[in-house]
Amino acid sequence: MSFKNTQDVLVLGSSILLGFVASLQLTGCGDAPPGLGTGGTGGRFAQGGTDSVPEGGSADVGDAGSPGKAGAFGKAGASGKAGASAKAGDSGEAGDAASGAPASEPEGGSTASGGTTGNGSGGTIASGGTSGESTTAGTTGQGGSMEAVIAAECTFHSDAPTVTAGAGGTSGAGGSSTGGAAGAAGAAATITLQVSPFVGNYLADSTGRTLYTYGADLPGNCQTPPVSTCVTDCLLTWPIFPAGTRLLAAGLDDAAFGAVHRDDGSWQTTYYGWPVYYYKSDLLLGQVAGQGKGKTWHVAQQKPPGVVIMKVGSAKYLGDAAGHTLYVSAADQAGTGSADPVSNCAGTCLATFEPFHEKNFSVVTSLLISDFGSFVRKSKGGLQVAYKGQPLYRAATDLKAGDMTGTGFSGFTAAVP
Repeated sequence: MSFKNTQDVLVLGSSILLGFVASLQLTGCGDAPPGLGTGGTGGRFAQGGTDSVPEGGSADVGDAGSPGKAGAFGKAGASGKAGASAKAGDSGEAGDAASGAPASEPEGGSTASGGTTGNGSGGTIASGGTSGESTTAGTTGQGGSMEAVIAAECTFHSDAPTVTAGAGGTSGAGGSSTGGAAGAAGAAATITLQVSPFVGNYLADSTGRTLYTYGADLPGNCQTPPVSTCVTDCLLTWPIFPAGTRLLAAGLDDAAFGAVHRDDGSWQTTYYGWPVYYYKSDLLLGQVAGQGKGKTWHVAQQKPPGVVIMKVGSAKYLGDAAGHTLYVSAADQAGTGSADPVSNCAGTCLATFEPFHEKNFSVVTSLLISDFGSFVRKSKGGLQVAYKGQPLYRAATDLKAGDMTGTGFSGFTAAVP
C-alpha cells in the first residue's frame, strides 16, 4: 500500500473515531435520569427529610461536566433516615377531651407521610364513667362506661319567711327564723316528732297534730321549687301547715325544711321538698286518720320512704323519694317464686335508664313491702329493686319530679301500683 493510501486510511479512521467521541459527548448533554449526576458529587438527597416535607426534597442534579463517577445517586439516594415521622407522631399532651371525644391535634405536630400517631391519654367521658388510656379509636379505655348515673338529689331548703301563722297552723307571733333545735332559749318546738308502730317517727306540730304529704304534689329541689296541687276545695280537707317561726325538735335537720310561696299569698312548710299539710279529721294527739287516703296521702315520716305513690290527673304511678318516676320494661323477664327477674336493659339502654336500687329500703304504707324485692343483675352485677317481679328503673332524662320522658323509649312505661 502506498503512503498516500495509508494516510487516507488514517485520516478516515481518525474521522470515524472523532465522530464516535462526539456522539458520546452529545449523548452526555441530554436529560439525565432522576438522581443521575453528570459530574462531581451531584445527585444526593440533602440530609433526609424529617416530618412533613423532607428538607432535601427531590434529588439535586449535579453541575454539568464529564460523566465522572458514573453519575452516582448521591450516597445511593438515601431518603434522609427513612423519612422519620417526628418520633412516631407523638400526640403530646392530649389533655381532656369533652364528652369522651378523642384528643384533638397533638402538640407534637402532624405526622410525616406514613407516620402513625402515638398513644395519647384518653379524654374523660361526660355524664358518667371515666375513660382510661386511649388504645383504639372509639373505646372508653380500661373499665370505661357509658351507663347512666343519676346524681343524689339536692334538697329544697329555705329559711322560714317573716309571717304570722294563719288559721289551721301553729299559733304564736311570726318572725324570721333560721331553724334549729328548740330548747336553747326555752321555746317550744314548732315541729315535733311522734312515734307510730306502723311508720316509726313522723312529723307533727307543736301540739302533736299529725303532718302529711300528698302524692299529687311535685317536690322541689335546689334548682326547682315545690309545686302544690292541693287548691280550693282540697284545702278544706287538707289545710296547709304554714311556714312561720321554725323551731325543731331534737333529731330533725333544718336543711330538710323549706317554705314555698303559694298562689294565694300564703307560705307553706316543705319537708325534703314536699309541701306539708294537716288533715281536718285529726283531732286527738297522735291521731293519723288521714294515713293512706286515696293511696296518695301519707304521714310525713322522719325518714322519707324510698317508694311513694304519685298521681297525675286520675292516674297513679310509682315514684322515688324525690318524686322521680319509676319505670318497668316490657323486654325484661319477671321474677317468679323460684327464679329471679332478668333485666335485659344493656348497652345503649343503660345510657338512659339506671337500675333502681335503695339502701334501707322502705315504701309508703299504701304499698305492700312484700311486693318488692331485690336481685343481682347478671350482666355487670349490682343490686336492682323489682316490683311484683318487674325490675325498676329511673330515667336520666327526667330532670325534675313528675317528668316522664322515659315513656318515650320503646317498651318502657311508668310502674303502676
